[in-house]
Amino acid sequence: MEYDQKSFILGMITAFCECVVGGCKRMALSPPLTGDMFNQVRQEAYQCIEKHKLLHFHEKNEDLPEDERFHWIVIAARQETIDEYQRLRAEGYSAAKWLKPFHELLSYNEAEGVRCNYDAYKELFHGNQGTSGD
Repeated sequence: MEYDQKSFILGMITAFCECVVGGCKRMALSPPLTGDMFNQVRQEAYQCIEKHKLLHFHEKNEDLPEDERFHWIVIAARQETIDEYQRLRAEGYSAAKWLKPFHELLSYNEAEGVRCNYDAYKELFHGNQGTSGD
């Protein structure tokens, strides 16, 4: 399947913004991005997020090994949501490794949801470099 990766990513970010604005999610994470792709989409992604009157935070995932590292953009309506995300990160949790500590922030309903992590996105964008955990 051939697609324009930048447009695909910006479309996903737009959809996640709509989920946050609509109250379906407290917080969303953009798809995992290589450093180069982050630099390519950053300006337009931030414009989209700010157009929706939302906040953003650039997560560099510096705790991942350099050869597996990816970036994403945390999207939220309230600063306290980003603060809570950063508090969990400061406690050593990483959504790149294990999403469960972030379920409440991401508005995941474990009883009704499909269990997944960022492996599918990582494989799509970076080849087969899976993460561990749920």
